[in-house]
Amino acid sequence: MVLQNSRRRFFDTSRPLSMAARVQIACWCLASAGFGAPSPVCAQSTQLVKSYAIGAGKLSLILAAFAAKSGISLAYDPALVKDKYSPGLSGNHAVADALAVLLSGTGLEAIAKAEGGYILRTRSLQQPAPYPVARAAPVIAWDDSVLMEMTVFPGPDGSVDRGFVATNSSSASRTNTLLSELPQSVQVVTQELMTNQQSQSVLDALHDVSGVNIYNIGVDTSVYIRGFLAPTRINGLQQGPSRIDSAASPLHTPLAAIERIDVVKGADSIVANGDMEPGGLVNIITKQPQAEPVRQLTLESGTQGHQRIALDLTGALSDDNVWTHRVILSGSQDSDAIDRYDSARDVYFAPSLGYRHDGTIAVAGLNYQRNLLPIGGKGPYGQITDGLQSTSIGGSYDVQQKFDGNWGVQSKGNYMRTQLSARSYYCVQSASPDDGAMPRSCQTRAQASTSYGWNLENNVHGTFHTGPVKHTVLAGVAVNYSWFAVPLAEIGPAVPATLSRDSLPEIPSTKLTPYEPASELYYTNWFLQDQLGWRRWHLLANIGYTRAWSHSADLQTAAVTSLHPQSKPIYNIGLSYQLTDNVTLYANRQKSFVLQAQASGIRYDDGPPGLYNLPPTDGKSLEAGVKLNLLDERLMLTASVFRIEHAKVLYAYAYDANNNEFTALLPATTNRGAEFDLSGSPLPGWNLTASYSYNNFRYAQPPGFYVQPSLISRHQASFWSSYDLQSAAWRGWGYGVGASARSGYPSNSGNMQIGGQVSVDANIRYASKLWSLTLGARNLFNRHLYGSFANLDQGIGFEPGRVFVLTGRYNF
Repeated sequence: MVLQNSRRRFFDTSRPLSMAARVQIACWCLASAGFGAPSPVCAQSTQLVKSYAIGAGKLSLILAAFAAKSGISLAYDPALVKDKYSPGLSGNHAVADALAVLLSGTGLEAIAKAEGGYILRTRSLQQPAPYPVARAAPVIAWDDSVLMEMTVFPGPDGSVDRGFVATNSSSASRTNTLLSELPQSVQVVTQELMTNQQSQSVLDALHDVSGVNIYNIGVDTSVYIRGFLAPTRINGLQQGPSRIDSAASPLHTPLAAIERIDVVKGADSIVANGDMEPGGLVNIITKQPQAEPVRQLTLESGTQGHQRIALDLTGALSDDNVWTHRVILSGSQDSDAIDRYDSARDVYFAPSLGYRHDGTIAVAGLNYQRNLLPIGGKGPYGQITDGLQSTSIGGSYDVQQKFDGNWGVQSKGNYMRTQLSARSYYCVQSASPDDGAMPRSCQTRAQASTSYGWNLENNVHGTFHTGPVKHTVLAGVAVNYSWFAVPLAEIGPAVPATLSRDSLPEIPSTKLTPYEPASELYYTNWFLQDQLGWRRWHLLANIGYTRAWSHSADLQTAAVTSLHPQSKPIYNIGLSYQLTDNVTLYANRQKSFVLQAQASGIRYDDGPPGLYNLPPTDGKSLEAGVKLNLLDERLMLTASVFRIEHAKVLYAYAYDANNNEFTALLPATTNRGAEFDLSGSPLPGWNLTASYSYNNFRYAQPPGFYVQPSLISRHQASFWSSYDLQSAAWRGWGYGVGASARSGYPSNSGNMQIGGQVSVDANIRYASKLWSLTLGARNLFNRHLYGSFANLDQGIGFEPGRVFVLTGRYNF
């Protein structure tokens, strides 16, 4: 006999009922009879049945994969799962049944927590049942006596982070893949690491990743990976018009809105959806609505004028957890906004709504950000409100639909409009050193511009087998449109002033000309990918085809020009081999490009003045390495060697009588190097991350030209170690200490040498269930530190001296 309703088959009485189905019926009967069934049991046991295909393996990895697939949270002491194996899972299962199968033979059981999710513990001797029942946990099951409890909860992209360690990522392949199976170096800055280090911005969080250098002079904010400019993505997409307007860059996203940051190494224009130099890219994963409730208030204050407040609210909107929400509110202020500090003032608001039901996952959100950025990273400024005011309004969506047979589709996109308004002074620099008290000539400047853009990506993905080979395929298209108005500026009369802010009068408001002319870019990127798995071998192969069109205006003459569409095919390939359960070898060859266009006439390759459809640049990267899972997956190590080159970059070397530039293409700029990354928890209470990078970076050498020396240090290293005291008397207390160092390098102006340096950070903290307090010191020994890419042309940037920061968090 089969009982059905109008929508689906409910259960088949001819077959034995699963334990989850029995609990579901019991809950329904109790509710119908007017009795109050235990809410955690009924809520979690009535979850929809899902299809799983998880192979046998180490229990810790299997649980991480199950949490990502099922969308639940798991909490457990890592010692419980050490040296245990799971038989895996296949077929359709409810969560309780699935956990029972995964834990069979391990001596463990899953207990439903009152606040949602499950906790693992050793199975009681009084419970002979082979499949444990999900039930409400007693208070002691979630007690502080668990000193090193590991919580596994899937991120918005299906990724799972444990402390400082991430086990998987979708940034390099668009599919949620174990990092150990990716034939590529991918480093992840987890949310716990950012919190533990008291990071204050995206740039701050990236500061200690191997091969990463930061360029931050006000709004002109950039990240370099392995010596090359790296694009930044947010949830796998560009943000609005960020391709042509750095004010819209995701690098300005406050940390309160960020779940994790993935740093993908190597050339990959397919994942970047077009232009990128061959060093790598940064993908920022934002927080998404979730059923697991979070109500957290963060207050932070530091010396040198740093203040921050943030509010994070998320949880279920319906009893069945189908509808969820999240609201992020953040505000910050930094009086001395240089280098590692991202902005002077910032206000951010981002509400979002989530839906998860019957194979459909959908998220839609809005975001508003208003910040004040220093112009050029150096003063002086007339009043405290002078600088670059940026206001951005946007929205985003992500819809995924799963079908039977392990196939699905995804569509995601975003839109952003950004308006800039600047009021500043430009002052003649003094020829002799002084404290800023000497009068000099200063001119007022006013500037304004606007930009907007949208990004869209659609794909279809699925898995199938050809004999013993498993294929995970993905095909899709991404489209980007960006529009940017030529900045308009007005320069006022010169006034004598000192470098004191009080000596400069307020800059008057002005009426600027409407936003014309403008620059437009339109990109389309088609891609096809296959991940093949056979025994211990994993192959990642993809091909892409990008087509771009541009319409722009000359900044000097305002003459409008258009270029014919440009196109570029590309392919990448990578191979990994699992030598043992804990050792994986990998190698890859990847390519990238930058489509080049100019807005005014040039003389290219000794031709006449005019417009040219220039060939795209040619980026290549070769990488080989090893990935180690140590101490039962509690410690992850990646070591790699690489060779990168970027060729055919346009450069100008002379002018003709009509001021037209003679241009040609550069030979290859190269970098050869090695990297080492380590992260994990070697001992109970101890979390560690460390990195080292060696770079032999060489600029291209055009004939007859002196080329600037590398601004990349040859040696860079960093570590951060955090320890939570384990004794009962000191429970809740912890501390962290770390250092970052780099060797010196020559400046590109004159014969100056930028010296090597070492910076030490430390903090001490106390945490309870409801609140935590951390007191940290940045640059503990008050060393004089240079910013990355310091050179005389741009002004040698300095990082702050000793800074104390106090961070408090309250969960209500």
